[in-house]
Amino acid sequence: MNLNEITAGIELLGNNINKLVIKNSLVNFADAKEKRIDFCINKPRFEKDEDGLMGQIEIEFKIDLINSEEQKCHMEIALEGAFVPSGDIDEEQFEQLVMVNGAAALVSIARGKIEAISGNVLNSGKIVIPFINVLEYYKEASMK
Repeated sequence: MNLNEITAGIELLGNNINKLVIKNSLVNFADAKEKRIDFCINKPRFEKDEDGLMGQIEIEFKIDLINSEEQKCHMEIALEGAFVPSGDIDEEQFEQLVMVNGAAALVSIARGKIEAISGNVLNSGKIVIPFINVLEYYKEASMK
């Protein structure tokens, strides 16, 4: 199948870490008795000017690894991505693609950054973010 026929309709201009907080007194990932990961997709922002459309979306992770009151690791990371349309898509379609495909792309990027950062913070082990079904996230969020 020709890849050009199934592309996402958006291009990633770039991404950046907007927030990074680490508080750590835990030595090894395996020592954590409790592991908690919270995830949020913030409302995207869209701009339209003479150059065309651009969308920005931010995702956030809050991660806690706890062995005891004295031994714990807390990490917060917010990652933002900027997207532009590729191909011939309308504004509404572009907004939907940023909300779903853009957020999914950022989750993958954040996964790599979290693994790299936690691998350097902890003596052994790393935090691995599970795959996230972005459509399911929006479905659950709309029910709350």
